[in-house]
Amino acid sequence: MDEASCVALAALCLASGQRSAAAWLTLSGAVYAIREIDEEDEVQRGRADRDLEGFLEELKLTVRAHAPTSESAVQIAHQIFEFLDVSAIKRAFPAYLRNDLLEIMIEGFSSHLQSAASETATWLDCINRYLGTNDIPLMTVHKSKGLEYDTVFFLGLDDRSWWSHTPRNPEGIATFFVALSRAKQRAIFMFCPHRGARQNVSELYQLLTDAGVEETGIG
Repeated sequence: MDEASCVALAALCLASGQRSAAAWLTLSGAVYAIREIDEEDEVQRGRADRDLEGFLEELKLTVRAHAPTSESAVQIAHQIFEFLDVSAIKRAFPAYLRNDLLEIMIEGFSSHLQSAASETATWLDCINRYLGTNDIPLMTVHKSKGLEYDTVFFLGLDDRSWWSHTPRNPEGIATFFVALSRAKQRAIFMFCPHRGARQNVSELYQLLTDAGVEETGIG
């Protein structure tokens, strides 16, 4: 998530009753930056903390009074960014000075929150839905670089999904191992003969066979 979305979500987490030190640090740190407060200035920090606590109390009233819906999500997003002050955010975070990037990010946050709110019954569930807490991430090999997961599923290890792979191509094999190395504990490879052949990727299957990977039929 971008900076603005992280800050806004931290505010919603705290307003929904979650006791999160991380959320408070994210939100208060942003407020200090927006108000150009030196973290060593206890007087200014105390004033900002009181303002922030007052805002969170108001946001809590809104959260308690409205179940998650698209409409209430719009209201909450507006309330959060009205407090933060869009112009002040731009001054505090130079990345948002480019064109209308901040407005785009705010609109994206609001749209995503609306979608999550329309599918959930509580704000806690809405936040988890927004974050994809219980989702299984789907991504390309290149998107997964640098990430690690306990279990990785290869959806369709076949010529159709790996259309750019050609036999005995070192780059293709390297790409395969990049994907494979994302798994910390286990990797599961899925193949459906009605979906695609595995002629071009046969050497990848041979590598798995040589490594002792068992193939199991389902259905």
